[in-house]
Amino acid sequence: MKLRRAVVTVAAPAVLSFALAACSSGDTGSPSKAASDASASATKQAGATGGPNAGLLSGPRLKSLLLPAGVLPKGYRADPKATRNSGNVFAPSSSAPVDLAGACPKLEASAWIQTTGIESASFAQGDFANSAQEEFNEEIDSFRGTEARTVMTRLQQVLKHCARYTDTSSGASAAVTIKTTAVPKTGDETLKAVLSAPEWEGGTTLVASRVGNVVITTFYSVQSDDMGAAGLGLTKKLVAQVQHAK
Repeated sequence: MKLRRAVVTVAAPAVLSFALAACSSGDTGSPSKAASDASASATKQAGATGGPNAGLLSGPRLKSLLLPAGVLPKGYRADPKATRNSGNVFAPSSSAPVDLAGACPKLEASAWIQTTGIESASFAQGDFANSAQEEFNEEIDSFRGTEARTVMTRLQQVLKHCARYTDTSSGASAAVTIKTTAVPKTGDETLKAVLSAPEWEGGTTLVASRVGNVVITTFYSVQSDDMGAAGLGLTKKLVAQVQHAK
């Protein structure tokens, strides 16, 4: 079971109420819908004219930059329950120290960017799987100020700390090794990490790439010997999408 990114963070109950109202179907004239529309309009204006949200891409805009299933190898289908975005409401800044003690197992899940402890202002994610339960997940997060740079620094810290660890999440021990490399000429900075273990069939490739104040993360878990190597090429396509959007 892979971890799923919540539509909005628990740390923002006020934002949650707006997001739930925006996602409800029908009843377009309800007071909650009107409040949500007003909030979304104000948020868009703040991002366009200045303030802490200046330059941020909204959830729907980030969603439009995600890769479709047709770009993936044959047999992958989208999981609608794991394809979501933060809507037009930007979440407030939220940051916690990196929890290195609990970070390593979280790298085996699609929401691995959350190991940094920094919540994004907006995000969009898509998840795909095939009949063999191999999985590709893509996520694009927009951050304020220098937070995107800090996210990349913290991801490096986590991957270095978890270079070798023992995973017991499946009820059996697995000696996991992570090989991390920098990928030049891709975005402003890009990391690729390959997770493998003698006890596993196949492996997982993680890629994180920063483009300005946006961080793209992908998760490609497969049973083949290539360890999800195609994840880097797919991430480069996402990088090009984001660069064009900016």
